[in-house]
Amino acid sequence: MTEEGGVQALPSGAQVAGPPEQPLLQDSAVAGNVHVGNVVHQYHVASPAAPTVAPVSTPAYAHPGALQQVRHPGERDLVEAYILCLFLGWFGGHRFYFRQPGLGVLYFLTFGIFGLGVIADMIRMPYMVQRYNLQRFPR
Repeated sequence: MTEEGGVQALPSGAQVAGPPEQPLLQDSAVAGNVHVGNVVHQYHVASPAAPTVAPVSTPAYAHPGALQQVRHPGERDLVEAYILCLFLGWFGGHRFYFRQPGLGVLYFLTFGIFGLGVIADMIRMPYMVQRYNLQRFPR
């Protein structure tokens, strides 16, 4: 091999003795190339085994890629609450849905606190659903 990385041509009939590019001397204690000064320590340490995790089985009716949320019976849904507030909010329907009969009666008698209570509840609806579910079904 030449310094540029090319192959040097041999005269015809010449033979190369031994495999090319072999290190001349090896230190058996550290298994490194002593003639060029590169010393590589070879420590054989067993890596800890990774814990095995059993695969999660999906129900037969569930799509494997679908994200399913587990709901308790009686847990309130945001879409249902918005529908109730939109159509029956003037009469306190969504307040009865959240088991707040006092506010439900107030909304019924004042036509949704003159419409302002219904508008405020439409804005606060995600918070109301989350608060109801966390109070009754702590996770």
